[in-house]
Amino acid sequence: MTTTEDIIRCPQSLRTRREERRVQKREAVHKRHSNEVPRLCGQRIRSGLVLIDKPEGITSHAVVSYFKKTLEIKKIGHLGTLDPFASGLLPIMIGGATRLCDEILSSQKHYLFTIQLGVETDTLDCCGIATKHASVPQNLEEKLTLVLPDFIGDIEQVPPVYSALKMQGRPLYEHMRATGTLPVDIETKKRIVRIDTIHVVSVDLELARVTVRVRCGKGTYVRSLARDLAKAIGTVGHCHSLRREFIEPWHVDTALGFQKEHRPSYEEIQKHVWIPEKILPDVPKLVLSEKHTRALLSGNVCFVDSHEIDASLLTKFPCNVFIASQSDEVMYYGTAASVLDGCVKICPRKKI
Repeated sequence: MTTTEDIIRCPQSLRTRREERRVQKREAVHKRHSNEVPRLCGQRIRSGLVLIDKPEGITSHAVVSYFKKTLEIKKIGHLGTLDPFASGLLPIMIGGATRLCDEILSSQKHYLFTIQLGVETDTLDCCGIATKHASVPQNLEEKLTLVLPDFIGDIEQVPPVYSALKMQGRPLYEHMRATGTLPVDIETKKRIVRIDTIHVVSVDLELARVTVRVRCGKGTYVRSLARDLAKAIGTVGHCHSLRREFIEPWHVDTALGFQKEHRPSYEEIQKHVWIPEKILPDVPKLVLSEKHTRALLSGNVCFVDSHEIDASLLTKFPCNVFIASQSDEVMYYGTAASVLDGCVKICPRKKI
């Protein structure tokens, strides 16, 4: 242990130790944030997106956990939870690319789902406990043709009581699992969602099942849609199966398979990584000269001479942009806008 006497006798030695600690601290900070570097650094994945075709019977959280373990990166998430009984497209965001979630989640989504008529469950899916029974009309196709137009456009929707929406600071499913009831009526969570198209794919009269394809906006609960469609034709129902086929602009056909028996290796994942610039292809990329690197590394606003920027981009300002240095050392998602005196104001917002 260093005493006061030692400090007085060996000031140079103490300064050296302090400097060593400062260097160690900087290295630790750099290591902690290294997962946010927006590149495939050599053979190591650092940031980007991987499209996964999630099978039934696996939680979205389990897929994320596998990616964290395989890639040895802590900062990994997914876009839009798929319930365990559901399958389909699950975009996995890696490293700094997780900060682009808000820009992607507003995209349109396509679902293919099957409604089991005659039985409603507490979870509104095939995993729940039956709570209601009703007879099923024989003229299903005729009734569906009549009610489907009412489900196009902006509609009111009550979410399932088993969902991740929060009430009094806790997800609804936590309230239900703990007490079996909600502290406030679920009707208070009613909201407006957008349905762009909806049509019947097939009808199975023997099994009393209807398969439907829908194109909808952010926040739509397909389980609630299944319940409401069944109610509209004079019966009850729940979502028997669900597959997410599309999240704009990605289709599940281009996704990497993920099975319980065969999970993708590091090398397979690497081949399917989308770098940040490809995640939002309509967002232009600005590459700043090295003289702006220091400001960019600090996340500071940069004022760049318009002559340093591609003339075709100037006409798009103000707009969102990817901002990178020539050395590719750092990348931000931010905004660019023309200002007076032939300058462009570059505002980094999110480090990717």
